[in-house]
Amino acid sequence: MLQSASVTVSTSSPASGRENAGGRVAYARRDPASVAQLMTQHLDMARPGSDAEALRLLRQAFPGAPLTARVEAMARRSR
Repeated sequence: MLQSASVTVSTSSPASGRENAGGRVAYARRDPASVAQLMTQHLDMARPGSDAEALRLLRQAFPGAPLTARVEAMARRSR
């Protein structure tokens, strides 16, 4: 005959308090200048072959950034 066992697991809340209810880590918002710099660095490392590919890469890496910020990062890189 099989016996049933009950296990109770309790977890403590994260010490940093950065995790939201969905279990995702919440990061602080950055100022637009630092986001533009991060985008430019991302493009420098990825070395996209076309403008369309660059926009796609930036959209995937920075989904919350507006299109104008992504285009500005591309323009900065071409200077």
